[in-house]
Amino acid sequence: MKTPKGAILGLWDGHEAGVAILQDGALVFALSEERPSRRKRASGFPSLALAKALDFSATRGIPITDVALAGRWGRAPLRLLEPWYAHSDPHRSPFSLPSRLVRAWENRVAQLPGARALESNVGILPVLRRVATVLGSRPRFHVVPHHDAHAASALLGGIRDDTLVVTWDAYGEGVAATARTHGGPPQVLPFSAGVASLYGGITVALGFKEGDEGKVMGLACRGDPEASRDRFLGLFHVRQGAPELTRPLTFGRVRRLLEGLSREDAAAGLQEATERLAGGWVQTLLDASPGPVRLLLAGGLFANVRLNQHLSMLPGVRSLYVFPNMGDGGLAAGAACATWMDLTGAPAQSAQSMALGVKYSAAQAELAARASHLPWRRVPSPVVAAAARLCAGQVVCLHSGRDEFGPRALGQRSILFSPQDPGLPERVNEGLGRDGFMPFAPVLLSEQVSQLLSFPGADLDLTTMTVAVDGTDRFRETCPAAVHLDGSTRPQVVPKDGPERVRRILEILPRLGGPPALINTSFNLHGEPIVHTPGDALRTFARSGFDALYMGDLEIRGEHAPH
Repeated sequence: MKTPKGAILGLWDGHEAGVAILQDGALVFALSEERPSRRKRASGFPSLALAKALDFSATRGIPITDVALAGRWGRAPLRLLEPWYAHSDPHRSPFSLPSRLVRAWENRVAQLPGARALESNVGILPVLRRVATVLGSRPRFHVVPHHDAHAASALLGGIRDDTLVVTWDAYGEGVAATARTHGGPPQVLPFSAGVASLYGGITVALGFKEGDEGKVMGLACRGDPEASRDRFLGLFHVRQGAPELTRPLTFGRVRRLLEGLSREDAAAGLQEATERLAGGWVQTLLDASPGPVRLLLAGGLFANVRLNQHLSMLPGVRSLYVFPNMGDGGLAAGAACATWMDLTGAPAQSAQSMALGVKYSAAQAELAARASHLPWRRVPSPVVAAAARLCAGQVVCLHSGRDEFGPRALGQRSILFSPQDPGLPERVNEGLGRDGFMPFAPVLLSEQVSQLLSFPGADLDLTTMTVAVDGTDRFRETCPAAVHLDGSTRPQVVPKDGPERVRRILEILPRLGGPPALINTSFNLHGEPIVHTPGDALRTFARSGFDALYMGDLEIRGEHAPH
């Protein structure tokens, strides 16, 4: 075993590209390319995120001695055609000809050992050259297969002897899903398992964009699953719990599946079919385990918080953790962690916070405020000022500390408002260009959990909005905007060592007669990434028409906001 003398730089140059730094087994930096580039779900070599990572390491005297690249096989064409790929990938339908060719190439190459080795070497060279040029040196280079990186990211939830790690996405190097117990070889489902691919295909066929699966999940509770569930289940053959598509999905076949269905009924049936298919395989794994397990999850399928709720209630699940950047955006962190384990034989340290991006200084915030021409002032206690505005029914934005790593805003780049005012959800949806049927998520103190949330069974990590639970009667009555039509909610529970600014606001609210929880939604206009710089925050705030933005001790007021 050879422990790195410096840090491991994790790198992913595919869909939702990004970088991460692992120092002494701890994840100390992670950033997705979409944040600095302002291209949602940015693909290709993460030049801007890498520059931020190297600035972070340089200012802290952290030498980069190892580079861990996620994605071993099937990546050569995309890396050789980098400019085209980076420009086109986030906008393509999964049914388009380029998408089908890329998918076929990656999955086919992964099954041919001879071609696999040659293709891998060709695909690594462009990345190796770019990294060496940027670093000014040639570090030790490691390449980590797609699902190995997903699995290593899930292990940031903490590894024990009773751990079961499951990864699942549309495809990655010929594989849709894997399952691993502590110290055991992985069980593998090939890309033809198809559950995540079906969800993505139906999303596009219903008129949404690729990547909008969360909207379909939000629609599901508005429809009747009986109207379509069996249509989707009929696409699969299930053997020993493992699903497999009987025929490849085509756009025509998917469109025919939806004939005569409302969007709501199609979404409801798809959601229920997904829970049955994915839950069936996981239950088979649980039945084969010697006892209750700690279930750790990663991969894009587990962005589905209702599926995660379903899995948490399966017999044999002791506790459940979903890596907060569960999709391909988490592969950079996973590659670094997998390489650390290979080099040292020890797991990476459990992740304590997802606030892993860039922190901007007070001087940078003030410079941006001055340039914005919006009214601003310094306030002696921003949390008290924010809490007072929230109790008065105003909408408050936060730009505080380091970017969160992942698709959820967790108090660093958040929009907050009261869940008690019936007019605020519509106002926020209009300000952000957000679909009105999408549910909002609450943030609450850990001390309030037993009074507001109900989740019998497994212990859950509720700190990062990765799993749905049911609200109690009190929660539904006092915070109606935080509860979806089916009674579920996707909470962020703030522990005592959680995001400081949000926690202090929540602590102050009861003294001012405020609600027991707040709505926390991400600080971005619809279709844009979550804000990154103070300038991003100010531009988004100005366009949204909300009441106040807090950056450090600065209070920036909206054009029509009360003083």
